[in-house]
Amino acid sequence: MRTFSSERSMSSQLFSIQNIHFRYDEESVFQDFSLAINQGEKVAIKGASGSGKTTLFRLLLGFEHPEKGEIFYHGAPYSSKNIHKLRKEVTWLPQDLNLGSGNTSELADFIFEFHHNKESKPQKTKIVETLQKLNLSEEILESTFSNLSTGQRQRVGLAICYLLGRKIMFLDEPTSALDERSKQKVSDLIMKEDLTVISTSHDPWWVERCDRVIEL
Repeated sequence: MRTFSSERSMSSQLFSIQNIHFRYDEESVFQDFSLAINQGEKVAIKGASGSGKTTLFRLLLGFEHPEKGEIFYHGAPYSSKNIHKLRKEVTWLPQDLNLGSGNTSELADFIFEFHHNKESKPQKTKIVETLQKLNLSEEILESTFSNLSTGQRQRVGLAICYLLGRKIMFLDEPTSALDERSKQKVSDLIMKEDLTVISTSHDPWWVERCDRVIEL
């Protein structure tokens, strides 16, 4: 693993992975692997297919567990209690978001109807304002979500993640289908916020704007 850091100062440690070992069947993914991520840090994770990027996300979210070693959240070892708390503080965006059939407005409403999301449900004016910050018009709310381009779906997903108001974002290749103008809009929306952003990316434009690059 290689890491490259910017000069931005960081605050307190949010995640700490200490000497973990993890394998799928007989294939080793991580051996004696350690990593710390600070609160408010913007991190890009790079690596070839099969290098462990998705597995790292799943380990940090508590969906997978190491054979050896330990993972800490806010200094406490992972347990059912703090994993539950962590997941309520995280939004996760896959590379190509698929929310099923229906128009964008209906699908966004559905997400905000989940118990833990109801308090974050924004007014329509806030939704429109956020979409416009990502170079999307209000009309997209009435468009069939599955008919949108991959780049439009990415930006709608980022808007929903942002509007959920959580402090930690896991983003999978968030700019893979965006032109430079749209990338800049995304960066303007989330990179200046007091958010911890952990992303996988092969996009040099995005990677250069992160505080740190981790090569698996």
